[in-house]
Amino acid sequence: MALDDDSILPEARTALLDHGKRAPLCVVLFHGITNNPAQYSELAPMIHARGANVFVPRMPFHGEKDRMTNAIANLTAEILLESASEAIDIAAGLGERVAALGISMGGSLAAWFGQHRPIGLAVPVAPDFALLQLPYGVCKWLTWLFRHLPNIYFWWDPRLKKKQLPLTAYPRCSTHALMQTMRLGDDVYAAADCERQRADRIVTVLNPIDPAINNEVAETVHERWAGWKPRDTQLVKIQKLPENHDIIDPRNTMARTEIVYPKLLEVLGLNG
Repeated sequence: MALDDDSILPEARTALLDHGKRAPLCVVLFHGITNNPAQYSELAPMIHARGANVFVPRMPFHGEKDRMTNAIANLTAEILLESASEAIDIAAGLGERVAALGISMGGSLAAWFGQHRPIGLAVPVAPDFALLQLPYGVCKWLTWLFRHLPNIYFWWDPRLKKKQLPLTAYPRCSTHALMQTMRLGDDVYAAADCERQRADRIVTVLNPIDPAINNEVAETVHERWAGWKPRDTQLVKIQKLPENHDIIDPRNTMARTEIVYPKLLEVLGLNG
């Protein structure tokens, strides 16, 4: 939290919702690329109200007041993992069990910790293992190519450009940064095939008509995890959602949070 100076939007800063003591569960919420902790502005309080401590870390180079910042191009998989690992370590002091939940880039982080760290629960939501419904092999080749080409900034929506909502997130992304997040997915994809996952339980959550990722690749990773621990691995497909990737941010008019949030609370064991 001390890293969030005046250059960071107040609503985009690292957030902690705690009960003044160590709780039975601490949930770490990882935001997506170009977004920030405000993505969980409604879900985090709902989790907290059910007795869990909630930690929402801001990932490096995110949340700046300057939405057109070039800083995000400096993001690497190593920087992401260093920051996210610190968050998981902090959470271990805030809860007897740790759950990591994240979407998109944050989903890949949750999957990484589910694979490599002995946490209680990992909930990757729409993890970006492969983009735009591309086959995994094609996406991996493109990842390598764009990592070695000069960086390009691209608009999330070329029609809206700077008017892209939410106004607290960046309206454009860096190809170098995006490809770095793909490296996390590559690691999980390979490790799940040859190593037993270390999390007690992993639940993958998908929108069946997500236009931004290849759900089949996420399902392949799920099947690999299930091969090791079938009773502790679950795949949840949330039905009746529109064709939309960010199903968590309440500022996204297509998120349908009235459907998504109860399901996520159920996955976290907090729906009672």
